[in-house]
Amino acid sequence: MSTNSFKIDNVEIGEGHPTFIIAEIGVNHNGSLEIAKKTIDSALEAGADCVKFQSFRAEEFMADKDLEYEYTNDGKIVKENMYEMFKRLELPASWHKELFEYSRKLGLVPMTSVADPLSTDIAMESGITCFKLSSEDLINLPLIEYVASKKMPMILSTGMADEDEVADALEILKNHGVEQHCILHCVSVYPTPNDEANLSRLQTLKERFGCLVGYSDHTEGILACTIAAGLGACILEKHFTLDKGLAGPDHSLSADPQELKALVSQVREAETMRGISKIAPSKTEMETRMLFRRSVVAVKNLEVGHIVSREDLSLKRPGTGLKAKNIPSLLGKKLKTKVARDTPILIEHLED
Repeated sequence: MSTNSFKIDNVEIGEGHPTFIIAEIGVNHNGSLEIAKKTIDSALEAGADCVKFQSFRAEEFMADKDLEYEYTNDGKIVKENMYEMFKRLELPASWHKELFEYSRKLGLVPMTSVADPLSTDIAMESGITCFKLSSEDLINLPLIEYVASKKMPMILSTGMADEDEVADALEILKNHGVEQHCILHCVSVYPTPNDEANLSRLQTLKERFGCLVGYSDHTEGILACTIAAGLGACILEKHFTLDKGLAGPDHSLSADPQELKALVSQVREAETMRGISKIAPSKTEMETRMLFRRSVVAVKNLEVGHIVSREDLSLKRPGTGLKAKNIPSLLGKKLKTKVARDTPILIEHLED
């Protein structure tokens, strides 16, 4: 069970509301509070609704401290110790409240992905109003239990997951009465090749689980986000950086300020073009169809008393008279008035 919309801070998210665009700063602060704030400023200028960080402790999730991590940075392959990298990129507990308050003063919604109970508590104490869990933690059921127990809105990414794993996570939310939630289609490949984006999965997730759906994007460029918005994603999350050339694992695959600004613009256009799902002519179409559609007209001058046959009738513009489907009801009827050639034949022209 879920709702059709919910609020994060004072922003309504869901069906009938603008797509909620998250600038995923993540670890792109590079361990610098100054860079973090400058990135927030840039996200605001680009038109994002939300800035999101990542709250984790390398000590908590890294068992093998000798693992190496390989990524592309500024066109070069970089290898470094994974534990040391994540330790360097931790979001200090003391920064949370300061960054959240800074974001809110600018009119942005602050958010962070939490990776353990302690980071959950820090985020909550720092004023967070919605929890995000990253794809790798979708199967971390104890963490989901802990976060769900806080009875706050939740966003879950579903990268690497199969259908049963998504169902298991949502069952926990259901058991805790967390109806205000959204699941994000996500592909956990960095960057994601276009032929693996699988954006049609948005509809599958919505139909299978009956809840709000969004998209967390790891493709290069902004096309996938635009398409996802057109397909109805109510939340879009895109990695964001001040500069793709900065040192670090996520900068190269992130949108820079120019790309994020273009993304926001295109998503807003996609929302407008998505329109409503009801099968009915628009207000403007109602005017157009009067001009473009055909009406039943007489093919020749018809006299009073004439018995209407199919050969007497044609279909011509404008569409101001009877439609083609009305022709059977005219046949065999006697005219009580004259009808000139190319003039619409109306019901009031016929005897009862």
